[in-house]
Amino acid sequence: MTAILHTQQRRLWQYFDIWLLALVALLSIFGIAMIRSATFESPELAALPLVQIRWAVLGLAVVFVVAAIDYRYWQPLSRPMYFFILAALAWVFIVGEVLYGAQRWANFFGLFFIQPSELAKIGTILWTADYFSRNREKIKEFKWVLASAAYSGIPAALVIAQPDLSTAIIIGVIWFALLFAAGLKWRHIAIFVGAGILAVPAAWLALADYQKQRIIQFINPSLDPGSYYNIRQALISIGSGGWFGQGYNHASQISGRFLKVRHTDFIFSALSSEFGFIGSMLVIIAMALIIVRILRVARMTTDPFGGLVCYGVAAMLFYQAFFNIGMNMNLLPVTGLPLPFLSYGGSSLLTFMFAIGLVESVALRHRLMEH
Repeated sequence: MTAILHTQQRRLWQYFDIWLLALVALLSIFGIAMIRSATFESPELAALPLVQIRWAVLGLAVVFVVAAIDYRYWQPLSRPMYFFILAALAWVFIVGEVLYGAQRWANFFGLFFIQPSELAKIGTILWTADYFSRNREKIKEFKWVLASAAYSGIPAALVIAQPDLSTAIIIGVIWFALLFAAGLKWRHIAIFVGAGILAVPAAWLALADYQKQRIIQFINPSLDPGSYYNIRQALISIGSGGWFGQGYNHASQISGRFLKVRHTDFIFSALSSEFGFIGSMLVIIAMALIIVRILRVARMTTDPFGGLVCYGVAAMLFYQAFFNIGMNMNLLPVTGLPLPFLSYGGSSLLTFMFAIGLVESVALRHRLMEH
């Protein structure tokens, strides 16, 4: 009996997507190297590369642990998880710490700090995939589409109130991507697009003052040249890299500390200045290949829940990478979204690693679903 179990385990793990893990590990290692370069000779930031290494090692363990768990176990847990995360988001307003003008971190009974909005990203993937896989035929009815919008809209509203507009948008992107993958009708898409356009004035009134300022600054930088400083430095950093860059730890904008938050929001500008157009394109290609591998798993599985989980992970990674790179190039307004696997931050890295573990779990079991 033991021999049979060992044989089944070996057969299971042979479907592990090693290329997906290799790409994720490559970007994570490169991210640590860039964090070291970005924080070099900055005593107050000297510990960050080592901290990121610890998070990366923990994240790698998370990938294997989550992959070993049958992803189908998460489906019945997604509903109680929904209410747990709602409670965690509400708890932030009671005990949360205010950092950089937002109340996003919570100390849970003195045991640990977490950022519930990061949990909400994974939760949205799981509970939305569960909702749509259970109601596949009902998606054609618009009332069920509206019900799903309310289902995802409640946690998004709590995240907006922190305020954290960028994460709330990610929740909306995941919901819409899974709705589209589940078979949303084109006329319903047209209705949502029209409603979104009509809701712009109300959305503007709901924004915090600093969020409005960022949008105004993006549209017309001349109104406040001082607040445009870091975007200007980001563009200079990208342009100074040329084709092949100024070399690792030799970029003038980085060593001179002209570029701020270069280890988090603007790490793409930092790597562009050191490795140039070629280096930045290789990073973009690696990110694209990760998303392609995830979509490959989504297409291979015959289980609706597993497929939707993969589509949700792909949507989350694509949006965050697209938006982060876009804001670095001044094509989109500045937000606090990190570049997946590269930017400094333990909570975001563990979120991405957990998501990769979910995809690997689907990849391990897709062949078993065929028999």
